[in-house]
Amino acid sequence: MIENEQPHITFFVDGTMPSLTTAMKYHSSSATDDGVTHDMYFSDADSENVVIADDPFIMDTVILFNPDEKETWFFLPGVIGVLIMQIALILTGISVVREREKRTMEQLLVTPLSKTAFITGKLIPYIVIALLDFYFILIAGWSLFDIPQPSSHLLLFILSLDYVAVMISLGLLISLFAKTQQQAMFIAIFIIVPSILLSGFIFPLEAIPDSVRPVSYIIPFTYFVDIIRGLLVKHTLVADLLSSYLLLSAFAVIFTIASIIKFKKTV
Repeated sequence: MIENEQPHITFFVDGTMPSLTTAMKYHSSSATDDGVTHDMYFSDADSENVVIADDPFIMDTVILFNPDEKETWFFLPGVIGVLIMQIALILTGISVVREREKRTMEQLLVTPLSKTAFITGKLIPYIVIALLDFYFILIAGWSLFDIPQPSSHLLLFILSLDYVAVMISLGLLISLFAKTQQQAMFIAIFIIVPSILLSGFIFPLEAIPDSVRPVSYIIPFTYFVDIIRGLLVKHTLVADLLSSYLLLSAFAVIFTIASIIKFKKTV
């Protein structure tokens, strides 16, 4: 480096991760000779034409997404998923248990209704309700908080259908395992809290300890957050979101099959 030369180093920051953006923006203005050593940046510290200037490095930060750093753009897409998760898991989670407690399950069991038909009949009404809630919250976000439009409304609808199906089928599976409504609600809360903390909704996945991070990848909400931020904020290509779509669909299939297997036409 020639004397008095001040090279610029540009950092490209993902604007959907405000904690990272803030750290880069407010702690990367420059690196002075008080904070660096010759050995860190120069192969030959004794060379005559190599010196450390007063401000040797000027680091520029370029925010690729959400350049205005609007917190609503970061949080609201995830909030949609959290609200749908609460509605789906709690409402669906108490559906079968409530019928057991009210003694109406026996009337269903004596009918020629198959297990698949019973599970399907439990899933469809709640899926419709959750889809309406999904778009109601999304439209409120567009109207009140000016969050961006998606790169594809078709992909957004597929996401909503996938995610709602996952949450409803998981809620139904909870209902089949629980013995009481209180137990079903407790199990639902036990799933909701880790989903919020470990999905990347609040903290980037990279900030989660290595010993805990594998849990994030078995949480469906993780993939919902990745997709909806990609559609609304980043306008990510379909190919980059395909794996998350497929994993969400796989969760829905697994939970539905598990519910059919778990349900028995006996009291």
